[in-house]
This record gives sequence, structure tokens and C-alpha cells, in this order.
Amino acid sequence: MEKGSQDPISQSVVSADVQRRIRRQFDKHVLPIVCCLYVLSYLDRGNIGNAKTAGAQAALGLDSGQWTWVLNAFYICYVLFEWTTLLWKIFPAHVYVAVLCVLWGSAAMCSGFVHNMAGLVACRNFLGIFEAGFGAGAPYFLSLFYQRRELGLRVSVLLGMSPLANCFASALAYGITHIKTNWGSWRYLFIIEGIPTIIFAPVVYFFLADSPGTAKFLHIDDQTTAVERLQTRDTTAKSKVHWKQFFAGLTDYQNYVHTAIHFCCNYSFAGLSNFLPTIVADMGYSSITAQGLTAPPYFAAFLLCVAAAFTSDRYGMRGYIVAGFATVGMIGYLLLVLVKDELSTGPRYLGVWLACCGIFPALAINITWLLNNQGGDSKRGAGLAILAIVGQCSSFVSSAVFPKTEAPRYTLGCSLGAGFTGLIVMLALGLHFKLSMENKKRDRIHGPVDPEERIDVSVLGDQNPKFRYLT
Repeated sequence: MEKGSQDPISQSVVSADVQRRIRRQFDKHVLPIVCCLYVLSYLDRGNIGNAKTAGAQAALGLDSGQWTWVLNAFYICYVLFEWTTLLWKIFPAHVYVAVLCVLWGSAAMCSGFVHNMAGLVACRNFLGIFEAGFGAGAPYFLSLFYQRRELGLRVSVLLGMSPLANCFASALAYGITHIKTNWGSWRYLFIIEGIPTIIFAPVVYFFLADSPGTAKFLHIDDQTTAVERLQTRDTTAKSKVHWKQFFAGLTDYQNYVHTAIHFCCNYSFAGLSNFLPTIVADMGYSSITAQGLTAPPYFAAFLLCVAAAFTSDRYGMRGYIVAGFATVGMIGYLLLVLVKDELSTGPRYLGVWLACCGIFPALAINITWLLNNQGGDSKRGAGLAILAIVGQCSSFVSSAVFPKTEAPRYTLGCSLGAGFTGLIVMLALGLHFKLSMENKKRDRIHGPVDPEERIDVSVLGDQNPKFRYLT
């Protein structure tokens, strides 16, 4: 009976030419808008590290403990409001995201007008609330448009926008900090980098598609085909939460392994954004030079995110890729910890490069990996919510372990970074082998499955006998 209910689905075949045409339309009309939003969001949240090096902490008279609270203000609200990922299922994306753009852009700009710790904390609180609604939901949003094997490249490119944003932030900071003013160049940093987000809101409202079935840039027949081409078929309403799927996501061990990996990755993700300019400056460089020197490692990390996406799309083996890049990051942190000669800036700066180039691709592929293996939209949303909320908590740790008293080597923060990246290696390899065993077990019991077959996940989710995990 179950097999009979799935046969009509497997018989609905979309030709390769039509697949390619629709995919290119999504790449042209959906992906660039979401990627631009991602750059803007990380530009507005990550410039706090550049502002610190440009003199914000000193101008506001804050000590290391108070600055930690400034950083944590964002993460506390971000974690508390990441449940708003579910709102992507309820509100039209073009309206929801356009409103968020205006709100978080305004919060970012207001940071440039504060005169005390309370004002800056309030601005970071609002920034965390509004960015939480977008940041965690963006990868989920792309999963509504692309097939499982297409998703890796696109989500990795999307997540690769974060180091690209940090690259832009560092380059902009290098230019803006040349502004000679008694008002403080760090104020211009917040204001100038917040304006583009507000300007981009109308673009989102008028051009962002809500779903494949309602995309205005597709012919009505292509809209139907765009839904049918998805390899996993979920017949539950897009504007509602399927609670059985949702609770299945809360009890799936995979989601907690991915969350642990994300926790470890996010420690460095947040720590590097907040303190990398300071770490480089304490190698003996001026504030302005340090801003410039942080841009190249971020750009290299972006290129590696894209390279990792192409590799994982072609060969699979997401676990090996995550573990491999985490190993690179661990070597980078070890260089920062073990090179004790403070005059050996070459090896220490190499450590910065390796840490950046290892962590960002590992984080991107891990999130893609989770999205690939969740059956159904609601389960995917639940898994992403767990990852985003719990995984984000490591940001609180990274905010507190790079105080001024640890300068210039920051042994505690870098040692924790080495330990967390080593843990990523073990978790990624363990999950890879576990999923491989599960696929082989299903092949033995139910027989092999055509990779192009569409599978109905409306009821059983990824427990459908024909569902195979990407490893």
C-alpha cells in the first residue's frame, strides 16, 4: 500500500533541460537577493570588532568586562528570538524580510550615535532581535527552492557571505578610520555600514519570491514544475507547521550532533568577528593597518567556502569535508597558542589565516548537511532552530575569553579554539560513518534507490524506506 502511494510520485519526471532552466532562474532571481541580505546582516553585526579597534571601547570608557556585555547583548537577544525562524512558514518572505531590513539597519545606524554603554547595549539588543528573524531562516528559505543535491552549493555560497562581509567590513574600516574627526571614526563606521541595509529593503519587497509556486519570474507552468522537481515531496501546507514533523525534529539525534558541531564552529565564528582586528593589532601593527590585514584571510575563507560547496556537491562526503577544514582551523589555533615569540608575527599571522580558512567552510557545510537530511519542511525548521539556538550559545564563551589582560597572545581563547575544532573533527567523522551504516542497512532491507526518484516525506519524513542520507 505504501509503495503504491509512492509510485505516482516517482513517475513524475522533470527533464534535465527544464530542471536546468528553472534552477538558473532561481540562481538569477532568488540566490543573489538572499546573499546580499546575508552580507548586509553580517556587516552590521560584525563591525563591532572593527569599531573596538577604531576606538569605540576607549571613547565610551568601557573596561573588558563591560565590553563583554556589549557583545553578549547581541547574542542574548539573538538566541532568545531565533524561534522566529518558524515565521518564515507563516508570513510572505518578501514582506517579512523587507520589514526586518529596515529595523536591523536602523538599529545598526543608531549605534553610531550612542554616548554610553547603555545606549550601545540597547542598540545591540535590537540588532540581535531583528537579525535573528533573518539569519537562521535564510538557509531554510533556500531549501524550499532547490533539490537536496543542489542545496549544498547554494547554502555554502550563502554562508560564505559571512567571511565576505567581514572582508568588506575590514576594508571599509581601513578606509573609514582614515577619516580625521573629533567625533570618532568608529561612529561613521556604524552609520555608513547601516545605511545600505535600509536602502535594500525595497528591493526585497518588490523582487524576492515567497516560494517556487508563487515566483512571479516563472511562467505558471514552470511554477508547477518548480514544485514537482523537488526530490523530496512534502504535501503539508507551506503556511502551517506540521507538528508531527516538528517534534520528530526535536528527537532526532542527528540534529544534536550538528548542533554540537555548530556550537564549536560558532565559537570561532563569533570570536574571530569580534576580536580578530584586536588580535592582529596586538601583533604590533597600528589600528589602521590591522583593519586592512584582517580582510585577506576572510576573502580566502569565502573562496574556500565556495570550493568546499562544489566539492561536496560533486563527491558528497560532507563529513570528510567538515572534518578536513576543522583540522586546518585547529592547526591555525595551535600556531597562535604555541608560537611564544611575540616578534614571530609571520607564523602567528599564518595561524590567523588557517583559523579563518578552516572554520568558515566547516560551518557552512555542516548547516547544509543538516538541511539535506531532514524530511519535510517542519522537521527541517525544527532542526535548524535547535542548531541556531543552542549552537549560538558558544558566542557567550568567545565574548569573554579574549580580555585585554590576555594580550598579546590570548592563550585561553586560542586554546579553546583549538579544542573545539578538534572536537568538530571527531563529531563529523562519527556522524559520517553512522549515516553510511544506516544507508547500507536500508539498502539491504529495502533494496537500492534511484537517486533521481522523488520521495514523499509528508508522513514518514526521512524515515521513509526510500530516503537515503547524504553523508
